[in-house]
Amino acid sequence: MHFWKKISALTLTAALTISASSCGSSDENSSNSSTAEDGEEEILAYDSNFTISVDEIAEAMGAGWNLGNQLEANSGGSVNETVWGNPEVTQELITAVADAGFQTIRVPVSYLDTIDDDNGYTIDSTWLDRVEEVVQYCYNEGLYVIINVHGDGYNTIDGSWFLVNGENQDYICEKYEAVWQQIAERFADYDEHLIFESMNEEFDNTYNDPDSEYYANLNTYNQIFVDTVRATGSKNTHRWLLVPGWNTDITYTVGDYGFEMPTDENCDAGESRLMLSVHYYTPWDYCGEEDLKTILWGDYGADLMEKHGFPSMNKVKWGEEDYLDDLFQQLYDEFVANDIPVIIGEYGCIDKSAAYSGFEGQIQGNRAYFNGYVAGKAAELGMIPVYWDNGYNGQYGFGLFNRTTYEQTQPEIIATIIEAVENKDPLAGIDTTVTIETETVTEAHAYIGIQTAIYTFRNAVSDSTYGIDSGYFDTLIKWGADEEIIDTGATFEDATITEDGIYTVNVSGYDFSSDCDSLNMLFVSTDFTYTSDIDVTDVVLKYDDNEIAISDPLVMSEESTGNLYIELINIYNTDLAGLDYSMPTDSFSVTFTITGMDSVLTS
Repeated sequence: MHFWKKISALTLTAALTISASSCGSSDENSSNSSTAEDGEEEILAYDSNFTISVDEIAEAMGAGWNLGNQLEANSGGSVNETVWGNPEVTQELITAVADAGFQTIRVPVSYLDTIDDDNGYTIDSTWLDRVEEVVQYCYNEGLYVIINVHGDGYNTIDGSWFLVNGENQDYICEKYEAVWQQIAERFADYDEHLIFESMNEEFDNTYNDPDSEYYANLNTYNQIFVDTVRATGSKNTHRWLLVPGWNTDITYTVGDYGFEMPTDENCDAGESRLMLSVHYYTPWDYCGEEDLKTILWGDYGADLMEKHGFPSMNKVKWGEEDYLDDLFQQLYDEFVANDIPVIIGEYGCIDKSAAYSGFEGQIQGNRAYFNGYVAGKAAELGMIPVYWDNGYNGQYGFGLFNRTTYEQTQPEIIATIIEAVENKDPLAGIDTTVTIETETVTEAHAYIGIQTAIYTFRNAVSDSTYGIDSGYFDTLIKWGADEEIIDTGATFEDATITEDGIYTVNVSGYDFSSDCDSLNMLFVSTDFTYTSDIDVTDVVLKYDDNEIAISDPLVMSEESTGNLYIELINIYNTDLAGLDYSMPTDSFSVTFTITGMDSVLTS
């Protein structure tokens, strides 16, 4: 049981003085927590004399987690902790994160309308109280915690003011200094478990190379931040301070684009107390773009393509392991090797497991591998990775925890990140598997689908307009004048699948050679989920009395349903090998052998 469950942590912290040794400590009075005489675990004294050196900080901070979309949330420039759909932050949530193995929590904070421009830029004390309360939740678990000025610098947010491309830079600098002075004074007595981060993704909201004038403004902000914090005294004279480059972009920070590390002449630690902040969501089409096309990354994704026939369009075209290795090595060479720790303040990839029903586990496994690779490579090079969790679980979410029940929603991803950091192993997730329960059915069916070059067709079973729930599914449709639907008179033979075996589907009774010279599509669609246990082999295409054996058929999940889908001809899929056939006078048929049906059929 944690001590805070019995008595309010905020009431206790001012009175507690703890002297137990902390991992990575460089001060004899430093502490994380200790065990009281009654066996209860006491909380971390926020005002201890704990310090930590440049040689120890990365190891001590370990794997990090973002409390995203909470204290930076706002509506129309009005700060509101729950307006983006998350419940209020509780001690129980922070405890769950700590129990999972994370050692650092980043708390993004927006100030926006809590700042009174007409009263010396005074921050509403109630809001600073809430920020401090959440910081204390982290201290209660012995965690490192990062706070920043987050949404105030977004061009896309109403009421934002902290803009590199703002017209009145004198006003911005004056206000920025006043804001950080108040934050620094509020937390001046907090020990070195608390880290200040100057800003978030500061840029002019264009994705071109940085504007030199605007980049100079950013450098000015970072210097104001350092000088202002140091001038407030107490533990701020040696506190670790975190600064970013342009949009926290690695290339625009390590490259010759204008970034300048601020000076820190008033630091009294006797060594560096500045850190660099960067983010990593590369490639964006895998990490953040909300579609279900690009779902595979790296060696793990390549293995899925080989084993399960995922089409190449599902895999990223760049930004894989070698690209990440090179960028992270540049960070190491320029900063870590020169006693400037680097924090990967945000990284992650959204949930796209809905792309193929039946393969959710494999897609989630690839997510675990990606996140483990980022975290493990960072740790290997002495950097601190902090996963971006926005509290949203489900399709396109970054969430790892349910913020209402405090349960882990992605335990495999969490475990991979923790293992990757602890072992400094980028490949920690290469064998990660995620088990997803699938529904079973008593019988399954396969249906032939076809489309000629002039759009005589039968669509997939799932098609909302012409599929099995319509009146057209058993009709080979041909268009007449004014888009009149004509029944060609062809008949279909579909297959009922009750066990592993050989099955045939066909369409007959129509002279396809009188229609046109080629097909746009020929496929087999089904009404059952495609799982990784199912194997389709010995596919044979027959047209009249001619046969083509297809040794390596494209078997995949239909994007809209996740059902098994066998694609033989598709002029729209340039990755699919063409077949040498001619149009028959009577019929097309497809014969195939299927095994592994016990994974979808009720026994």
